[in-house]
Amino acid sequence: MDDTQNQFVADANDIVERLYTDLEQLRAVRLQGRQRRELAARIFRYVHTLKGSAGSFGLKSVSDIAHEFEGVLDGVRLGRVSIDDSLLDLFEDAAHAIAQALESKSLRSDSNGQTIIQRLKLIASASQQQGNIAGSLRTALPDDIARSLSEYDLQHAREAVREGANLFIVGAGFSIDTFDRNFRELSRLLGKSGEVIATVPATTQSADEINFRLLYAAPIIPDQVKRKAGELGTIEFSDIPLQPADVPSQSAAESVGKPTQIILPAPSVRIGLNELDSLTSSVSDLLRETTKAISLRTASSNDEIVATRSHLRRRFVQLEERLIKLRLVPLSGLLHGAAARAGRVAARQMAKDIEFEIIGGDVGIDKSLADIIAEPLLHLVRNAVGHGIETPKERLAAGKPATGIVRLEAFNIGSRIDISVSDDGRGIDLSSIAKTATENGIVNKPEDLSADQCLRLIFRPGFSTSGEVTDLSGRGIGLDIVDRAMEQAGGEVRVSSGPGRGTTFTMMIPATLALVQCVVVRSGDQLYCIDSDVVTDRGSLARHELDEIAQADLITWNSEELPLLSLSKLLAQTQPSESNGSFALLVCDHRKTSGMHQNRVALLVDAIAGQQETLIRSLGPYSARWHGISGAAELLDGNIALMLDLERLIEANEN
Repeated sequence: MDDTQNQFVADANDIVERLYTDLEQLRAVRLQGRQRRELAARIFRYVHTLKGSAGSFGLKSVSDIAHEFEGVLDGVRLGRVSIDDSLLDLFEDAAHAIAQALESKSLRSDSNGQTIIQRLKLIASASQQQGNIAGSLRTALPDDIARSLSEYDLQHAREAVREGANLFIVGAGFSIDTFDRNFRELSRLLGKSGEVIATVPATTQSADEINFRLLYAAPIIPDQVKRKAGELGTIEFSDIPLQPADVPSQSAAESVGKPTQIILPAPSVRIGLNELDSLTSSVSDLLRETTKAISLRTASSNDEIVATRSHLRRRFVQLEERLIKLRLVPLSGLLHGAAARAGRVAARQMAKDIEFEIIGGDVGIDKSLADIIAEPLLHLVRNAVGHGIETPKERLAAGKPATGIVRLEAFNIGSRIDISVSDDGRGIDLSSIAKTATENGIVNKPEDLSADQCLRLIFRPGFSTSGEVTDLSGRGIGLDIVDRAMEQAGGEVRVSSGPGRGTTFTMMIPATLALVQCVVVRSGDQLYCIDSDVVTDRGSLARHELDEIAQADLITWNSEELPLLSLSKLLAQTQPSESNGSFALLVCDHRKTSGMHQNRVALLVDAIAGQQETLIRSLGPYSARWHGISGAAELLDGNIALMLDLERLIEANEN
């Protein structure tokens, strides 16, 4: 096997370990509805990923077991298969058979694997023959909700009601400018005390508002939740009266038990013993040199102390770099391996000629982030193949080469990692999105939606312009899976598209840990870090000079006219500047993706505090809430500074 295949086997073994952990927890919580559903859904995603990835690498021994395993899990999710000890034993046997197949790297299943496949197939076949579960729950729901519910959603609602929940319709209206952010906040708020089962577009109430209706299950809706929800937009709650006949009695496997906390498996990364040995030696060397430095304080000259301190600083920075790199995995395994191979398989199935280009495979990413973005990345690649790239005949008719191009690109920007999937296909049909939004009552007429609002709308749950669901379009999973992953990682997703020119999706993710050479600046009483790579020049500006150019918001710097931006205004600081004499000025480059500013700007700050290599830590899910703040760092003097993402900070103020 080559390096890419070996990396796949290593990653697959990690998934199997998580599979074992989740199956053990499922055994403990199988009588607890919400926890059981969350675990069953997560196990389904693991097995689905194993099936697709193994199929891409030709490991039929793994994909065959995973395929039948997935079929049984599908029956569990539809309420057709009850979870008991014998089924959990079979699941564990299946996970063990997958582990053995990965270890042997054989293309065909052995006799034990074939036995497992047959046992799983019998259960899956019996499940499929049962058909839909009886009951009149769908007819008890409002028509728009009932029409949109899949059988999975309907079973989810049944189980929630059996467990003591009531069903509610949550009508939500948001300002058209902030609907995506406020929708996420509402979903997070409702998730604390219940479960959002489905979301459908709703008839618009006003021209500057977008409306949704959510099917929500919870025992009650606390007044505090209603009050906080009301701060996000126009939110209305109404309950759905149900009769006993609407929900058939529960099976033993669906009885309610005492809730147990689900423990998420910790991400892991493989480290070579030689790397650990080398790291241990470095720590020992540092300990000796630190001891020596302490003894020099009284026994040596100041020059010796300064030189030793500088040397120790370099050694500690090197140690930090190595520790950070131990957490990282190269993106090449994900880009070249799972994503590109899955794309090629999809292209063959759809009879499309596609060339895959990989740029930036050497970029390292934290293993925990790699796990979060793996499924959304596969979805974006399949989306590019299925919906972006045209057939060879269509491309030739449009004057394009018969072979389409899908480009996967990754690059570091300071303490941020950008991963993009782009194609040179037909582009996103904005008129079709606007038409669908109008038909669903989201807006009164297609002209009410701007191009940017159309592109943001495709990430909302329940919104689709497609009349059919195929395996390549995500098995019914929409682009909201990308949005949810970015929320979990503290990042965001951007999309740009042009008719006939193609589409680019970019996932912008704050790195968990990053060593960045920073310029440290002060604005008000707070310190901030700016990536020194974007700072091309620096200078100062007297108060009277600032007063002269303040109205124009432009400054001539080295014969170049640049926009003049104030950091305190970008950060919306209410505290007045303490700088009475002069201000510091930074000339910065920034990757302009939208807006009116040039690629170079002059940034006004109160003072430059220095420049140093700094360990930046991500703010996790909170990063998405503060546009332009990508992390935080403890400086050498112990002060805390926030890391600025200048591009996002400028764009947030423009918007």
